[in-house]
Amino acid sequence: ARELSAAITTDQIQSIVQRAVKGLFGLPGTVIMPDVGDRLEMPEKVGSVAPDRGTAQWAFDRGTPAGVGTDTLPGSSHLYLPMRAPMRVRGVIAIEAPNAGVVGAPEQRRQLDTIAALAAIALERVHFVSVAQETLLKIESERLRESLLAALSHDLRTPLTSLIGMAEALAQRPEQLTLDQIEVLASMRAQAGRMMRIVTNLLDLARLESGEAPLRADWQSLEEIVGAARVALADVLKEHRVSVAIPLDFPLLFGDAVLLERVFVNLLENAAKYTPKESQIAIEAGVKEETIEIVVSDNGPGLPVGREEEVFNKFVRAKPESTVPGLGLGLAICRTIITAHNGTIVAENKSEGGARFVVTLPLK
Repeated sequence: ARELSAAITTDQIQSIVQRAVKGLFGLPGTVIMPDVGDRLEMPEKVGSVAPDRGTAQWAFDRGTPAGVGTDTLPGSSHLYLPMRAPMRVRGVIAIEAPNAGVVGAPEQRRQLDTIAALAAIALERVHFVSVAQETLLKIESERLRESLLAALSHDLRTPLTSLIGMAEALAQRPEQLTLDQIEVLASMRAQAGRMMRIVTNLLDLARLESGEAPLRADWQSLEEIVGAARVALADVLKEHRVSVAIPLDFPLLFGDAVLLERVFVNLLENAAKYTPKESQIAIEAGVKEETIEIVVSDNGPGLPVGREEEVFNKFVRAKPESTVPGLGLGLAICRTIITAHNGTIVAENKSEGGARFVVTLPLK
């Protein structure tokens, strides 16, 4: 018990158990650990004979001793003792025994069961220390990434705003420009606008996840929010057919207008980016019991099958190798915003082809 309390790795625990079994009983033994799929990683030999995988796995899965000296497969050459910890079975101690008399007497079994219990607790402690260290590392990495995103987006907003302003100022004097210059100017405005949306997404995500952006909730008209999103994406949507079906008696939403507009900007931009020209993008809204349901759908290629939920993760794109520009943040921000409004958003593939995003918000 003293030795196990000082162990900090699985290898140390295995070595301590082997020495204890050998010292107390003069028998060869070892600790058999499971892999990530809970399948025991069997050693070639324990003593002079290879242990039986089926019997060891049975003892592990059921948390019950098996083999020599037990009622389960007593003709086996080994005794298999599960290491039962408070949370789960952590592995199996396999001991080669010449006969049941060596390991089957009450006193010997009590000692062996004590060794198995102490080893199980030590393994569980080492496991959770490892989990805590990994979690701490992830938290620190996430904090660093959020700080970098916030700093980067702040520093990029000012020059981008200046670029967009200068481009718009030039566009107001078309008589002084050639046709080629007007085309270049339009392209420059479109690209600067796209980059501004990316920077805004970065900043929104950093603020929302840090808790520094409280919701400025009020009663909002869905028609106005969708209309503002369409105006913001006028250049992006000009080659697509967009239809909006909102009932005349549709209730007001209670939420942050700016953030909800970001949701529809991202959903519409995604639909435009991943569907061919002249394709249909539809926005439909309705009331279902105590919730409001808003659906944004398209008739494009749809989402990769089996990855409908994964696309809401940060920096994950539906088609990683695609030439379509983007960072994979839009849908992550949509979910963060909708979750902050106590709602849900899910992605689905339509049976007739295309993707649909279903936003559900509470009806107040």
